[in-house]
Amino acid sequence: NGDGTADISVFRPSVSGQWYVRFQTRVAFGQTGDLPVPADYDGDIRDDMAVFRPATGRWYVRDVTSPLFGMDGDWPVPGYYDGGSAALMAVYRPAAGYWAVFGLTRFSFGGANDWPLAFDYDGDGAEEAAVFRPCEGMWSVRGITREYLGNCLDWPRPDDYDGDGLDDIAIFRDDTGLWAVKDLTRVYLGSPGDIPVTRVNGE
Repeated sequence: NGDGTADISVFRPSVSGQWYVRFQTRVAFGQTGDLPVPADYDGDIRDDMAVFRPATGRWYVRDVTSPLFGMDGDWPVPGYYDGGSAALMAVYRPAAGYWAVFGLTRFSFGGANDWPLAFDYDGDGAEEAAVFRPCEGMWSVRGITREYLGNCLDWPRPDDYDGDGLDDIAIFRDDTGLWAVKDLTRVYLGSPGDIPVTRVNGE
């Protein structure tokens, strides 16, 4: 709603693509198989309901646009890659380690088993392409750094954990409830089967 705070919401694809925003609204937008990719695509300081449809490679942003961008097998990785106020649609193609940012750039970075993670790792206001290679515990941030943290069992969960304006490399290990933030802290919260809740791809 543009008030500067994140709202709790869910996307239920099995029920006519229903979006439920707590205390605000319920809207049908999307269908089974769609992946939710909410972000501020028009720069109006309100996140838009949006889905990526892998089967067709089409993006649907409610009341904004519906371009064809991507293909089956792509991971949607929208983000603020140019440092602007509007999120850009982007995809990561695991088989080729290929990134494409709508209207901005295309490049190769990563591999088939990597997790794509676009966050602002250097604090410049723009998000950088990065990958986490689980079984090596390797984090590679394009043009910036290569670090090691984690293993095959970990969930990568970068975020700004110390409020310095830079997103930190971090993992959650559900079998022990370990959260480890590189060069910052190690704490325990959670148990086996838990899903770590932070931002996803910067949102």
